[in-house]
Amino acid sequence: MRSKSDLHRILATLVILLLAACGPAETRETQEPAGSRLARQQSDAAPADTEAAHSLSATFRAAAQRALPAVVYLEVERPMEAARRGQGPGGPVNPFEFFFGPQGPQGPQGELPPQQGSGSGFIIDGEGHVITNNHVVADASWVLVRLTDGREFRAEVVGSDPASDVAVLKIEPKNGDTLPTVEIGSSDPLQVGDWVLALGSPFELESTVTAGIISAKRRQITGRQSALEAFLQTDAAINPGNSGGPLVDLDGRVVGINSAILGGPAFVGYGFAIPIDLAKKVVSDILEFGEVRRPQLGVTISDVNAVDAEAYGLSEVRGADIGTIVPAGPAEEAGLQIGDVILAVDDDEIADAADLTTTLAEHQPGDEVTLTIFRDGERRQVEVELGRFAAEAPERERERAAQASVERLGFSVEPLTPPLAERLGVERADGLVITEVSPFGAAASAGVAAGQVLLRINGQEVETPADVDRIAEGVEPGDVVSLRLIVPELGETILNYRVR
Repeated sequence: MRSKSDLHRILATLVILLLAACGPAETRETQEPAGSRLARQQSDAAPADTEAAHSLSATFRAAAQRALPAVVYLEVERPMEAARRGQGPGGPVNPFEFFFGPQGPQGPQGELPPQQGSGSGFIIDGEGHVITNNHVVADASWVLVRLTDGREFRAEVVGSDPASDVAVLKIEPKNGDTLPTVEIGSSDPLQVGDWVLALGSPFELESTVTAGIISAKRRQITGRQSALEAFLQTDAAINPGNSGGPLVDLDGRVVGINSAILGGPAFVGYGFAIPIDLAKKVVSDILEFGEVRRPQLGVTISDVNAVDAEAYGLSEVRGADIGTIVPAGPAEEAGLQIGDVILAVDDDEIADAADLTTTLAEHQPGDEVTLTIFRDGERRQVEVELGRFAAEAPERERERAAQASVERLGFSVEPLTPPLAERLGVERADGLVITEVSPFGAAASAGVAAGQVLLRINGQEVETPADVDRIAEGVEPGDVVSLRLIVPELGETILNYRVR
């Protein structure tokens, strides 16, 4: 029998052998530097897949390189008073950037110096035609165009269209120089989620490129009845100075004209561009006729909502609902009726009122179109020969009369439409809504603001812009003006002020 001391020696020997077998390996792993261990672990991991990212990056780079040479920087000067009048279309929210800066110092005897601003544009042909926004060059006394290669040209405004916010400029190449041009694409095939690039000169940072996607199509953002709007919405950053620059697809083709922002004076995630397919017709008319010839159907329309669809028996909530018909106009002559819902123009389905307006705007006066309508529970087809809106000269006269209203009364108005009334939260769906207020005038100081509904001026009921213009003609500096208004969310009130 072994003694107890022999057993102790045997156990000690076994422990030593076990430590010798496993101890060094544990010690080596414990003492391995952290950096070496991390590198060894990374080498064992699967390689990162960056091929798709590099491919998209290369696509962005190629698209920008194709379009950028023809993107131009615009330097614009106009009189201070014109600059103050031209800060976008007004309204409860002004989605167009403040193109010109705040009022500068006054010159001798209170004279206001001219204001300078910047914008963007793009060259569409070798003859030097440049596309930009109307609000960029409206009332400009001169426009300077600078290319990415540093060349500069004095530009002439060939024509513009406030309704679509499109303008055409012309520069003259020097000494037979050639000009870079963009490739014009199509906006109709664009889908929500498609990648796009916005090019231009935000905050005077020339040749800037931002990327995003198409967030929505056919957006209306100003609520102006006279506006021709079906904006492309994008989250590609658009800032002051981007206006007039191109929105391009991944092939570098122009699919839109950067035009507006929403939410403040700088980009907050919502940018808007004019679809190039809408702009093509405007540009073509300006170059061919010197003005835009816009077709007329002779109706007022509104979107079809869920209640309308149920009342009419429509299987889906879409279409343009005819609210009124102009006597002896194209619609009446074709047999259209109040309450008809227009579902298609030729083979193009109509989603809403804006869709109908922009679809018809791509036609010329005199074109014959086939309207698919819904009446008395069934679809019908009606042939219509489109008429033409009044010539632009009377329109300019109306604009001058409206400007006189701004200068004398301190504000201007437009007809109140049912969609705008619903958005403002007022019960009445007709009348006049204040759209522009002189920021430094007596009316603004008294509390008059865009979005208020105008009922009476000095006790006289006003129903049309012409009523306001007529009253404004009799107002002189020093006269007291009394307005009866509906203020959204507050109700009816009276505001009085003395004209300066």
